[in-house]
Amino acid sequence: MSKGEVAVESKSLPDGTVVVENGRGSARLSRVAPGVLLYVCEGALSAGFYAPMVELAQLEVKGAGKLLMAVDGWELRSVDTEFREAWTVWFKANRQHFQMRLLVRSKLMDMAASLANLFTGVTVIKTYSSVGAWERACALELPGFRRIPKASA
Repeated sequence: MSKGEVAVESKSLPDGTVVVENGRGSARLSRVAPGVLLYVCEGALSAGFYAPMVELAQLEVKGAGKLLMAVDGWELRSVDTEFREAWTVWFKANRQHFQMRLLVRSKLMDMAASLANLFTGVTVIKTYSSVGAWERACALELPGFRRIPKASA
């Protein structure tokens, strides 16, 4: 954990969903079909989020031989450099078997995805700034796919 980073907690729910969170951000990780994971991320993700998130991705690549990661980053404000760099190493090692469809609202998150693609050497992350376009792209692998909006408090 880097200096000033808030500790990350990870817990598994009875349905198999993994929830990773700290005071700055959260990620809900779900296996929605063989070879397809849905990550719903919000807030700010730091380096501590990487290990639990990549563990699920690695298991899916190993078990299914491929992975489409549908990432709902609509509520995601930022990712730290260490988090992005760790994922970039993983993307590069798995680029033959991996694709990401990333829903973003912020230009900062779009730039982070562009940097990851640049350092990976191929476009493994395709970003979408429209919920409908992201849903259609994910539905190509998972017919009927729809975003589940966060319930209002």
